[in-house]
Amino acid sequence: MKRHRSRELLLLAIAAVTPPAAGAQSVGVEMHAPPPAAVSLPIVNAGFEAPAIAVGSFSTTAPPNGWVAVGNIDFSLRTVGVLHPATTQLYPAGAPEGNNVGVVFLLDDFAVQGLFTNQPAGLAQTLGSTLATSTRYELSVEIGNIANDPDPPNNLFQFNGFPGYRIELLAGGVLLAARENAVLPAEGTFLTDTLAFESGASHPLAGQALGLRLLNLNAAPGIEVNFDDVRLEATPSAWTDLGSAKPGSAGVPQLVGTGPLTAGSANALALNAAAPGAPATLVAGLGTLGAPFKGGTLVPSPLILIPFIASGAGAVTLPFAWPAGVPAGTQLFMQFWISDAGASFGLSASNAVAGTAG
Repeated sequence: MKRHRSRELLLLAIAAVTPPAAGAQSVGVEMHAPPPAAVSLPIVNAGFEAPAIAVGSFSTTAPPNGWVAVGNIDFSLRTVGVLHPATTQLYPAGAPEGNNVGVVFLLDDFAVQGLFTNQPAGLAQTLGSTLATSTRYELSVEIGNIANDPDPPNNLFQFNGFPGYRIELLAGGVLLAARENAVLPAEGTFLTDTLAFESGASHPLAGQALGLRLLNLNAAPGIEVNFDDVRLEATPSAWTDLGSAKPGSAGVPQLVGTGPLTAGSANALALNAAAPGAPATLVAGLGTLGAPFKGGTLVPSPLILIPFIASGAGAVTLPFAWPAGVPAGTQLFMQFWISDAGASFGLSASNAVAGTAG
């Protein structure tokens, strides 16, 4: 209930930036250029069109061009490759993009095809692009649940069921983010899954090569997962770290904003390193004050104050949806102030952040 009320209060602050009439602008609102458009990062053979194969056939003697196999792959009963599903019942509508789809086929026992051994395997690629700071990444992949086909040679395999999947974004070979079984396509169809990751103002893996992994989880009856039309987009973050944190007994409180701040989008504020169990107040405003306060700097020009209690780990999280009608380029400034007996004047403060509407 308290978190719900906090979201309502934050939305009141956001609502104040919406002009009351066409062409009008709220008094005191700071405007900024909206974040630039997303940039598509190059992925080799993103649609698995190479190698080219005959209609209705498959090739599983090597990974698709530009990709490598990961996990327990023997290129026999556990293998990867490509499938051209046109003219088959495997995917009656064909590939979502182009002709081919990627194949991750894990058959642990030909005689007992419902057997699964929980040994994930799949396809991976290291990209030419590197991890940038203050950037939002969105990885989108078409996920396919292959259907049974009564025609040979496909009728040798019991494709019914779905073994599960995971899509992963990496940098320097280290996992950044993953999504697992977030969509469940009907047999013979594909659905889109999208993973989002924000790198923040700094990141220990900044400058490292980005990577992708597409995995069959081999965790339920079903043999094959198919992938297609892999896309990775990068957009400068809608959030800017303005600094001005004031240390407390648990260290330097850190406030991070995530999400694109576009109409209807899911966003969140996350505070860490606050004094455990302490009262914490989110100060939100439509402009900056930058005034000295209690041994620190109050960055937002206060419009609304939202009370919280930090968790036992010194954290506060506030998910919220960005409303429609907020002009692109509008900025909202936020900073936490925390009751802290170990800080000067009894108060610590997080860094301030500015969110820019897209």
